[in-house]
Amino acid sequence: MEESLELSNSKKNNEESTVHHDVTRRLKAPYLSGIPLRIMIFMLDYVPGMASFFFWNAGLKALRKLSFEDHPTIFPLPLPKEAFRIEETTVIDGLEIFEKQKDSRPKNYSSGLLGTSDFHEAYLAKRVTPLQVCEALLLKIEETLDVTKCNPPLNAIFKYQRDDIIAQATASTERYANDCSLGLLDGIPIAVKDEVDVKGYETNAGTKFINHGNPAKDDATIIERLKEKGAIIVGKTAMHEIGFGITNNNPFVCTPRNPYNVNHYPGGSSGGSGAAVASGLCPIAIGCDGGGSIRIPSSFCGIYGLKTTCGRFSAYGEFAVSGPMAANVDDLALSYYVMAGKDPKDPHSLHQPLPTLHGLYFTNTLSDLKIGVYSAWNKQVDNPAITLALNTYINELKLRGAKIIEIKIPELEEVRLAHLLTIGTELTNTAKRYHHKLHLFSCPTRTNFNLMKLVTASDYITSQQIRTRIMHTLADLFNNQVNLILTPTTAITAPKVHSRSLSFGEIDATITSDTMRFIQLANFSGVPAVSVPAGYDDNNLPIGLQFIAKWYDEATLLRIAKTSEEILGNGRRKPSDKLWFGNYVRKVSENFFGESQVSKL
Repeated sequence: MEESLELSNSKKNNEESTVHHDVTRRLKAPYLSGIPLRIMIFMLDYVPGMASFFFWNAGLKALRKLSFEDHPTIFPLPLPKEAFRIEETTVIDGLEIFEKQKDSRPKNYSSGLLGTSDFHEAYLAKRVTPLQVCEALLLKIEETLDVTKCNPPLNAIFKYQRDDIIAQATASTERYANDCSLGLLDGIPIAVKDEVDVKGYETNAGTKFINHGNPAKDDATIIERLKEKGAIIVGKTAMHEIGFGITNNNPFVCTPRNPYNVNHYPGGSSGGSGAAVASGLCPIAIGCDGGGSIRIPSSFCGIYGLKTTCGRFSAYGEFAVSGPMAANVDDLALSYYVMAGKDPKDPHSLHQPLPTLHGLYFTNTLSDLKIGVYSAWNKQVDNPAITLALNTYINELKLRGAKIIEIKIPELEEVRLAHLLTIGTELTNTAKRYHHKLHLFSCPTRTNFNLMKLVTASDYITSQQIRTRIMHTLADLFNNQVNLILTPTTAITAPKVHSRSLSFGEIDATITSDTMRFIQLANFSGVPAVSVPAGYDDNNLPIGLQFIAKWYDEATLLRIAKTSEEILGNGRRKPSDKLWFGNYVRKVSENFFGESQVSKL
């Protein structure tokens, strides 16, 4: 605790040197694509001082005015644990929680979004087999990529290996035939973002050249754990080039579309995973979240997405920290629990307490929860439908007994700048491995690389000092005031796809800042966060809300997500029939749900 006091005094002593914005600044810059964008990248490459002009206006000048005495925190692990009051888990509830609740869980097929329990029960009842499901799914994946059948192509699962999928499905089918299922995930199709290793697949990270001709020899730890439970990996999902963007515009590989409106983006950088789940191709997909890349597409695509505590999932075999995206909260919790836990291959994962799903179904009363809202921050949205959804949920949470507490989070603008510098530097450093191929990156990515060249060692250290400060600010909030923080996930709904951007990409700093406004806090501090669907705007585009919790308290996030699922209830919608591919199970078995249940697929 002496360390905390020292940090608090440091804040006081440095009060005059900080910017102290109450909220984050909205960046405003002209939209660039096509020829103007190509001219800009030429100037950045060859005109001295051009990069300095752009980045200076983006906030580098403000950051360099700051001066702190805090020590830098390079990796957002809450160590030492005592300083952050991290305790070992006392109640371990695991996968058995789903079996205990299966008879009492209400069935709701109104949205048509199938979950793992639907598949699992159909398999157990011998109404359909995993092999039949996967054979039908393969046809649907092909359809989503065929411009004559899906125009424009959905581009969600954009590469797959038929023989491998059939082999996995055959093995699962045999297990069910012999009554030796591996559990709820056995036979469940799961898609994986293209920056997580899956044995036999290239991990291209949204490029045409990274690991080209060099397929992964082993599975990432999280994939290995999913396969151990019988999950069927059905392919790789499209992503923004090396994760350096929030729309999933990818001119050199493919740009996935939003199933709710193909003229809008699904969000990035895990946009393919978001589109795969939202379109009904699979109930679960894996994304990665270094700067909102799970929560942004989950919000834009109307699904659930969990960014876990830094170090909760093993990072072995990944470009970035992974997490689950799912059609419902049970599947989010199920996949989270299977993938979470310590792994000797990743030392950062060894500090965590045991994962648990305790309290997942404690949704009737929330009297034990205090939920913080920072009203001045939450008002920074560009769509009034988001504010309406937020207020509706706040009222519903109050009705269930939750205490809504007004809070303030200082230095959010500093956090935005520091996170931008940090993740940008990390991505640029990764790209240095391919220095002889930098010209193969798209214009927007090359623009970001040029800007990041301006970051000095001093800038980086200042950013990590800001990380120290915000981690201790959040520790104080979570230990003394609230259990959760509630914000919109994004300040906008899914942005439009501009056709002129599809060939060379685009740069839109305003859209980027609006999309990331509420996102960066959790990434930079390492705390977990979840995005939940909360309705739709006037254009039928999904709205997402975000809950943030203390380090390693994913159980409370999943509980509040389950509550949010109940609040939305029958308000959940599936995409239009043209962009809904989940009906492939009906082609396999008209009796998929059983005679006593009614499907509205």
